Amino acid sequence: MEEVDFRTLLGELTLEEKISLLSGRDFVSTPGVSRVGIPPLKTVDSINGIRPTDFHGQLSTACFPNTVCLASTWNADLLGRLGQQIAQQAKFKHAQVVLGPTINIHRDPRGGRNFECLSEDPLLSGHLGAAIVNGIQSQGVGACPKHFVCNDSETFRHYYNVDASPDGRPLREIYLAAWQQLIKKSNPVAVMAAYNKVNGTYCSENGDLIEKILRKEWGFDGAVMSDWFGTRSTVPSIEAGLDLEMPFPFFRAAKLVKAVKDGELSEKTIDARVEKVLQMRNRTRPSHGEGPETSEITEESNAIARELASEGIVLLKNSDKTLPFNISDSPKIAVIGEYAQRPILTGGGSASCEPQYRQIPHELLRKAHPNPDNVQYASGVRTRVIVPVAEPSILTTKNGEQGVDVSYFNDDSAEPLLTEVLKEATIFMLGKYKPGLKIPGSHLVMSTKLVPKTTGTHLLAVRHSGAFALKVDDVEVLSAPTPDITTEQFLFRPIKYETRIEIAMEAGKAYQMHLTMQSRELTIGEPTPYGATLCFEEQYSEEDAIAEAVEIASKADISLIYAGRNQQHESEGFDMDSITLPDNQTALIKAVTAASKKTVVLLHCGNPIDVSSFENSVDAIINMHFPGQEGPGAVIDILTGKLNPSGRLPTTWFKTLEDWPSFGHFPSEKKENGDVEIKYAEGLAVGYRASDQEGQIRWPFGYGLSYTSFSYEDLQVKVDKSSSPATLSTSIRVTNTGSVSGKEVIQVYVSPSQNTQVWRPKRELKGFAKTSLEPGESRVVDVEMDLDTACSYWDEAEKAWKLDAGEYKVEAGSCSAAFIV
Repeated sequence: MEEVDFRTLLGELTLEEKISLLSGRDFVSTPGVSRVGIPPLKTVDSINGIRPTDFHGQLSTACFPNTVCLASTWNADLLGRLGQQIAQQAKFKHAQVVLGPTINIHRDPRGGRNFECLSEDPLLSGHLGAAIVNGIQSQGVGACPKHFVCNDSETFRHYYNVDASPDGRPLREIYLAAWQQLIKKSNPVAVMAAYNKVNGTYCSENGDLIEKILRKEWGFDGAVMSDWFGTRSTVPSIEAGLDLEMPFPFFRAAKLVKAVKDGELSEKTIDARVEKVLQMRNRTRPSHGEGPETSEITEESNAIARELASEGIVLLKNSDKTLPFNISDSPKIAVIGEYAQRPILTGGGSASCEPQYRQIPHELLRKAHPNPDNVQYASGVRTRVIVPVAEPSILTTKNGEQGVDVSYFNDDSAEPLLTEVLKEATIFMLGKYKPGLKIPGSHLVMSTKLVPKTTGTHLLAVRHSGAFALKVDDVEVLSAPTPDITTEQFLFRPIKYETRIEIAMEAGKAYQMHLTMQSRELTIGEPTPYGATLCFEEQYSEEDAIAEAVEIASKADISLIYAGRNQQHESEGFDMDSITLPDNQTALIKAVTAASKKTVVLLHCGNPIDVSSFENSVDAIINMHFPGQEGPGAVIDILTGKLNPSGRLPTTWFKTLEDWPSFGHFPSEKKENGDVEIKYAEGLAVGYRASDQEGQIRWPFGYGLSYTSFSYEDLQVKVDKSSSPATLSTSIRVTNTGSVSGKEVIQVYVSPSQNTQVWRPKRELKGFAKTSLEPGESRVVDVEMDLDTACSYWDEAEKAWKLDAGEYKVEAGSCSAAFIV
C-alpha cells in the first residue's frame, strides 16, 4: 500500500482541524485528525536520556553522559552513533520527536543549563550537534534542536531581551553561527524557538530570525515550534513563521479561528504553517504509533554510554604521573565523598532522567582490587542544597504501614474528597489534579508518625506550593504563606519554596506529624502547581565527617575525593551565583590533602569550577562531568590505566569568575521600567576568543591530558577555489611518542588576514578530528573545511559574510594554546 503524503490531506481539513494541528494537546503531544488518518505526534526530552511522559515519573531509560561530556569527546562519528541509540530509546517511549540537542553557547560559567549545551565555540557546537541530529533521524525519529537563539541564561529566561541586532557581528559569528553550522550539516525535523527576546522581539514571533535568516537565508525547510509556554501572541507568531505552539493552545485554537474569520490572517498563511507540521509526520513515519512506555536495557546503548564517558572524561592535572595507579600492586585507597556512593549521573531539569542502573564507584574499586579491604570509604560532608524527603523507613501511617496518610478536602465540605496512603511523603500535581479537587478552593492534610534514629537537633522542612502549617504532637512548629514562585521554579528550584526549622528530637520516640496545606490561586497561562513534601534530616557534625575522612586518608597510599556539584546546583530554571565549590567541600579537600600521600580530586560538574583554593595542593584532578550510567566504570578504568583519557575541554576554564569576559554582564537584570535585559557586552570575545587573557586562563579551550604524548609535524595547507563551495584543506602527521596507546584530538585554527580592518579574534577553531594511535604509530590526519567558514567574518555594513584578501595563518595542535604553524 502506497504511503500517503500527509500534506496532500490539507485540502480535506476544516479550518478548525487545521488550527488544531498548530498546538499541543497535552504536555508532550500534538493532536492528529483521525477522520482523515493524520496521526498525533509525541515529543520527548532529551539526548542525555529519554524521559517518560510524566515529568516526575520514575520509569527509567538509558542514561547517557551530559552534553558537555559529549562535546568533550570531540568525536562526531561517536555522537552520530549516540543519536541512533537515542532514537531507539525514543521508540521505547513511543515518541516521534526528540527535543534536542541544545545548541546554546557557554557564554558564562554560571549558566544553569550549560551542562546540557555543547560548547563556547559555534563550530564545535554546530558540527557535533549536527552529528547527533543525523544519528537520530537516520532511525526514523525526528530531532528538534533548541533554543533558537541566545537562550544562554536561565534568569528571567521567559522575558529578557538580548539587545543585539540580527545583523550584528556577535550574533552572527557566535550565537547564530552555531545554528548555521548545524543547518549546513543536518536537516532537523524541527527547531525550537527560545523564550527570550532578541533586539526587542520575542524569538517565537521574530520574523527576522525565523523567516529571513533560518528559512530564506539558510534554507531550513522544517517546522519551528515554541518552547513550552513560549508562544507570546496569536497573529504575530503565525506571521513570523512559528508553526507549532506547545504545550497547549493558549494563543491559538478559538483565538486563531477568530483571527482568520475576522480577516486578521488569511487561511493561506494558516495552510503554510499546517504544511510544516504535516511534513513532520512524513519525516517521522517509521516511528509512528502509540503505546505503553517501556525501558529496555540493551548492549548497544550500554556500549555507547561507556564509550562516550570514556572519551569525554577530561584529565585536568596529573603531577608526577600520579595517575594511573597500578591496582594490581594492592595499594591502600581512601575513597571519600557522598558521590562515591551515590554518583551524580545527570544535571537537573528536562535533561535529567532516571538511569536504568547505578554503578557505585566505591564498590567498583573494591571489586577491581586484589585486596578489597584495602579500599576504605568515608562519606565526607553533605552535598545537598535542599533537605531530603523524609525516609519511608522512619514514617508510619495510622494503619502501621510505612509512609503517610493524605486526605484531600474541598473547602466547601467537611468530608474528605479522597484519602490515600503514600510511601513517599511527597505530593506533586501540575495541571492534572485529583478528580473533583478544586483549584483554588481546596486543601490537603498529611499525617504520619516520625521516629528519628538518633538524638539531636534535627532539620524538619516542608516544601509547599500553598500556605501551610505543620504541627508536631499537636503543637504548631512551622508555617508559611503561599510562596511567590512561578510554575518553572516549582519544577526546577525547590529551595525557593522550602521552609525549614531545627528541632530537638530523641532517638526511637514517635512524633506525630500533621501537615495542612491550602491550594494556591490559579496561574495564568501555565499549569498551577499543587504540591507538598515533608522533609527530614538528622543532625550530623561536619567536623566529625571530615575527621573520619582524614583518618582513612592518613593510612592510604592514595586518596580519591569525589566532589563537585549535583542536580540541585546545575539545572534548568536557574543560574548559579558562584563557581566555587561549597565551603564544606573545600574544607574536606584541604584536610584530606594535608593528611594524604597522594590526592586525586574527581569533579562532577557541567560548568567550570574555580579550583584556586585547592589546585596547587592536590596531585591530580579529573573532570568526570555528569557521566551517565556507565560513567563511574569509565572513571575507574582511567584511574587504573585500563583506559587512556582522551577528553578535551569544549569550553575555556578561566581562573576565577571575574576573569570571564562576560563577568559584570550576567545574568539578566530588571530595569527601572520593569523590562528585563541582558547585555552581551563582551561582543565577540567569548571564551578563548577574548584577547590578552592568557594569564587569566587556568585550562584553555581544547585542553586535556593523556597518559601518552603526541608529536605534530609537516602541516600542509591547500586552497581549492574551483570546488563549490571553495575549500581549505589541511593535513598533518601525528605520532604517538609515548608508551601506551591513546586518542588525540587534532584542532585546526585560522588567524585572520592582516588586511582586515575590523577587530577579529586572534585565532578561531575551524576544523577538528580525532584519531587513535598505538605507541610509535604515525598517521597523516586530513581536515577539510569550507573556505568561507574558515576565513570570513560578518560585515555589518554590507549585511553579508566578507572574505578579505591577504594571507591567513593556519595552525594545528592539541589545544587552543599549543600549535605548529
